[in-house]
Amino acid sequence: MKLSDTLEYIAISFTADRFKTFMSSLGIIIGVLSIVVMLSMGEGLYSGVFGQFQGLDLDVIYVVPGTWSGDAGPQAFRTTQEPAKLTDKDVKALENVVGVKTAAPGTQTGAIVSFRNKNASSSLSGVTPSSMDTLRGKVETGRFLMDSDYKSIVIGKGVSEDLFSMKISPGSKIRLYNEDRFMDFKVVGVLKEEKETSFGDNPNIQMYITHRAMEELLGSDNYYYHYIEVTVEDPTGVDLVVERVKQDLKRYHENEAFSAVTPRAMLASLENILNMIKLVLGGISAISLVVGGIGISNVMMLTVKERIREIGTMKAIGATMRDIRRQYFLEAAMLGMASSLIGVTLGAAISVAIGSMADLPSLVTPQSIVVGLLFGTLATTIAGAYPANKAAKLDPIEALRAE
Repeated sequence: MKLSDTLEYIAISFTADRFKTFMSSLGIIIGVLSIVVMLSMGEGLYSGVFGQFQGLDLDVIYVVPGTWSGDAGPQAFRTTQEPAKLTDKDVKALENVVGVKTAAPGTQTGAIVSFRNKNASSSLSGVTPSSMDTLRGKVETGRFLMDSDYKSIVIGKGVSEDLFSMKISPGSKIRLYNEDRFMDFKVVGVLKEEKETSFGDNPNIQMYITHRAMEELLGSDNYYYHYIEVTVEDPTGVDLVVERVKQDLKRYHENEAFSAVTPRAMLASLENILNMIKLVLGGISAISLVVGGIGISNVMMLTVKERIREIGTMKAIGATMRDIRRQYFLEAAMLGMASSLIGVTLGAAISVAIGSMADLPSLVTPQSIVVGLLFGTLATTIAGAYPANKAAKLDPIEALRAE
């Protein structure tokens, strides 16, 4: 039996009962569609999250209290020892490390902003102005802080325009509350508007004051830094500088926990988590594909039973077991390929629609399309193997006697 005759016969069987053909392929269409959508959403999430880190400088080391576990999330910094208390002594030690360009300490807290008898919540950072060249370049109106400033403050665009009914401009007076303490500040600068990150951080409601002012506002007996941002001279040697930083700080914090972390290390840990998410999403969608394959196997078995006399006639006129097996095997494979193509097309369209309507990251990649096609075709081909073999083994005489 020629291959062309087999393909023609398969095409006739598909068109003879279009509804049964459609119902047979529906499970595979849904399964492949799910795989493409899940993989596309996972890839979009992956790209979207990493896009938030594109602006990070890879020549920066963050020295923080506690022990970093290498994971992402709230448990990233697990303290097995007492967290180190970072002070000016540590800043000076870091500035003397070979390969370090600058060491900028920072402190962060929440604060209540009061303006014209109205209150709102915002984030406050204590910084060393001379080390904040990046922020200095983001000033839209006014100026940035100077090391000699005391009760001066620089605010984000959101604090200036969104927190209150009246706009706060350079020269305005605001009051900051922290627990039972408060201080009055003069606004000297407003930063440019920035995009809000996918992690819920809004840089537009940040405010910046000097460490001297922050120490007084907090009112603690001992003022410690929450982190020290270290910039290295040569980005290619950042790992070597990390080791030097750890060795030098151990002299001051022998029994205290601290970590020196680079954005590259954080990205590596985050990448592992996102890859796991993509695999889980693909696995969930593959379940529906397996169900679809089982459905096609059942339909093919029913088809064999319905066409017993037909198979007997084909064998009687010379068709071999190999011909019968090939026919049913190709029938399942072609049904799977056609269903997979439809599923991939619908999956890509749905992924794009979800991404645009729900403002969620979605990225249809050649990889997700190929995976969808391969899984769909293989699932139906494997599902059709047993029915094809059963049809091939039918006795022609018994088949012709069947009603």
